[in-house]
Amino acid sequence: MIDSTRRGLVATGLAAVSAAGMAAQPAQAAPALDLSDGKKRLLAFMRLRGSLDQALVAGCISGRYYGVVGAEVRPLYGVTASTFARYRELPDGRFEGFTYEVAYFTDLETGKVMDRWANPYTGETVDVPHTFSKPARVVIGEDLTIKAEPAIPGLQIRHATLSPLIIGQDLWWTEEVLTEAQIPGMAKPLNYSELVTFQTSVAELAANNTRRVTCRNAYTSVVNWRPWLKMGDAPGHLMGNGAGAWGVAMKDLPAAWLEATKARHPDVLADPGAKLEPLWRKA
Repeated sequence: MIDSTRRGLVATGLAAVSAAGMAAQPAQAAPALDLSDGKKRLLAFMRLRGSLDQALVAGCISGRYYGVVGAEVRPLYGVTASTFARYRELPDGRFEGFTYEVAYFTDLETGKVMDRWANPYTGETVDVPHTFSKPARVVIGEDLTIKAEPAIPGLQIRHATLSPLIIGQDLWWTEEVLTEAQIPGMAKPLNYSELVTFQTSVAELAANNTRRVTCRNAYTSVVNWRPWLKMGDAPGHLMGNGAGAWGVAMKDLPAAWLEATKARHPDVLADPGAKLEPLWRKA
């Protein structure tokens, strides 16, 4: 009985010493984020935008479009969009990506995808088109400029990735995309400008032990009146605003998007990567 008690005291004492020793150890500092050269910046950026293991990555954004006439801003309709992309490194160190988007416009009241919409500016009810973009190839170099290759006829793109903003343990990285396209039937070119900001944890990005990192995003856009609005030469333009994430599981994509895609493009839900496969194999 005494021996048993002694052993218990010794064990307790050893445990206490061990715990004290562990407590005395200094906490390991989080690794510093190294963006000192172009290659390191490119690899960090690709872990936000895609995945270094060539896996298919889904991203989504949901938000609203507003009409802007002078200083008056009017909510018009919602938008929900999902993008699918795969990236891989080229022999020259750049990355090539293959991507497409499926986007819908939604009713402000119900949040449901709509096919007809009453334009409050004109009083006319118009048909609502939706976007299923053709899969495209892009190339990203160490300057973080994204270029469509081959270039898309009739489309001019000015793209820049701004310097990242770091506050504490949060990082924001913004892409600036300014486009101009000549659309058949439009007297003037269609201008679409977009700012997309990716947000992640500095510690997660600095750890550099994963193929991709958790990434949220927000966007703001400015675009001419879209042709389907039938605004003619009326003054004003559209402004878009929304938020979402990259690296989203299919089941976690926006509910309105999933519902509409199940009805209109069930093949996308069944195999979202299939649309990219021909380009992926051909390149």
